[in-house]
Amino acid sequence: MFDRREFLRQSTLAALLAGLPALAKEQVLCAPAPPLPPSRLYETDAEAYWRQLRQQWLLPADRVNLNCGSVGCTPLPVLQAMVDHLLHAEEFTEPYYPWFGYEENPPLRELRDALAAFLNISRDELALVRNATEANNTVGNGLDLRAGDEVLLTDQEHPGGRCIWELKAARYGIRLREVVLPKPPASVEQIVEAFEQAITPRTRIIAFSHITTVTGVVLPVRELCALARQKGLLAHVDGAHAIGQIPLDIRALDCDFYASSPHKWLLAPKGTGFLFIREPLQSQLWVHTASGSWRDESLKAYRFSNLGTSNLSVMVGLKAALDFYQAIGPDRIYRRIHEMAGRVRAHLEQRPEVRIVNASADAFYGGMVSFEPVRGSLQKVLDECARRRIRVAGGPERIRISTHIFTLPEDLERFFEALDAGLAA
Repeated sequence: MFDRREFLRQSTLAALLAGLPALAKEQVLCAPAPPLPPSRLYETDAEAYWRQLRQQWLLPADRVNLNCGSVGCTPLPVLQAMVDHLLHAEEFTEPYYPWFGYEENPPLRELRDALAAFLNISRDELALVRNATEANNTVGNGLDLRAGDEVLLTDQEHPGGRCIWELKAARYGIRLREVVLPKPPASVEQIVEAFEQAITPRTRIIAFSHITTVTGVVLPVRELCALARQKGLLAHVDGAHAIGQIPLDIRALDCDFYASSPHKWLLAPKGTGFLFIREPLQSQLWVHTASGSWRDESLKAYRFSNLGTSNLSVMVGLKAALDFYQAIGPDRIYRRIHEMAGRVRAHLEQRPEVRIVNASADAFYGGMVSFEPVRGSLQKVLDECARRRIRVAGGPERIRISTHIFTLPEDLERFFEALDAGLAA
């Protein structure tokens, strides 16, 4: 096996990483990742535990990242697993092809087994893709819908979840209907009723986010899928934000399709995604990209992973991210994410100048809290965040804050100072 330190000395990889500070290069390529803090520390001093865990990231102390909802911050063990595989693959010593996008090889089988177990689905229902947008396109392009058939969406869908249906409407004449989600929702029943009222005899599928990109509201997926089943409709869930942010049991949701991007909250490398396809529907779905095995239905859901030559190293990184997450503990992670988001919510509730648009109750938020101005604009808040090097999502009309396990209390205090200063200006 190669030596990363020696490789850095002798190869051009240093040039590829020239944009990183010297210490960061050393951390990624040479020094081992620091050990995880002992679990007993969490029991005696939880804040010390999280502060020690922060050493797993390359995040600089003079910046605050409160936008994990766009892309996550990949920890050192995951980066190193990806780099190790990238270098090892170029030795071409393995008997299988060291890339992803054609037949399944041992690293992909190991990943699919672990990810399927984590999601409570079978491996035969799991396709590996490059992101949730690609997964959404696999479903949208793969379904046979006729002119006049209707797809029911919400008004808070990401372009990666909405645009495939817009393309389908432009090309094939299907129709799109939209549920306007309440901001914030008052109850699960209110959301389900809005969907039910929007269903017509022409509706064929409901396609909606598990957690919306616009406000971060957690939708009642199980209840909406039950409604679809009752009405004889398909249910497709864009779960780009869900894996790693909230507990996720796809089997219990009873959906037909589920798309996700682990590069957000599971902190996996960018360019990793998955698609759940309920087994009875796999033969009814056309492949998104036709490669050599596009007709081979014996491959089950893996048939939809035949995308052509792609980077296996990021998928090895996805397996490492799943291991990292499991080593800390899903319940522990969720409690921390939600606790920190709750602190944001509590501070916002003290400011009459803004209103929270998703976190009306615990069930409606995980690690994201969004707020809008009661009057005017939030531009001055954005300006104060930029001045303090705080990364947030949104614009003058709405700001979305994401908290994760690398978020420290002083990060939130820095944001609260920016918020208060912006609102006072």
